[in-house]
Amino acid sequence: LAPGTVIQGRYITEAMIGSGGMAEVYRVRHQQLGTLHALKVLTLTKASVQERLLNEGRVQAIVEHANVVRVTDVLSVRGAPALVMEYVRGPSLDTFCDAWPLSVDQLDALAAGVFDGVAAAHALGVIHRDLKPSNIMLGVGATGLTPKVADFGLVKMLFDEGLNVGARTRTGVTMGSPAYM
Repeated sequence: LAPGTVIQGRYITEAMIGSGGMAEVYRVRHQQLGTLHALKVLTLTKASVQERLLNEGRVQAIVEHANVVRVTDVLSVRGAPALVMEYVRGPSLDTFCDAWPLSVDQLDALAAGVFDGVAAAHALGVIHRDLKPSNIMLGVGATGLTPKVADFGLVKMLFDEGLNVGARTRTGVTMGSPAYM
């Protein structure tokens, strides 16, 4: 999406801020409110991948916690599903640690925030299954860094609260990033 692209008459694209094997993420601004958001647009057309993105959105919408990136809407962008998310002003944890090594006390403080976000998800029966530094965004604010767990694309629900997020894996099937499992 080129900068300046208007999406569903509400959001205007400012810049691409990330991309991966299945999606591209853009910084967008709500035209009427002026608020910034992240827009994750799926780039694969396979139905099972589209359903995973929608599951990710459903889950991140219900986990209301300061240490979890919140999803606020689902859109269709050029026929592909897209999630409107909280915009986090800051890098991912892996990018940050590569550039600025942290002290043990700083790492402990960030880990406590990650654990709080994961605990909030677990309290709702949500298992992330792909927790790694690149899926932890760091919000930069007046009080310092706030870790925010992102990318619940491989989520597993222990029970379904009407979200229609069913089991997507069979017994014996491995999901996640091997180096962090």
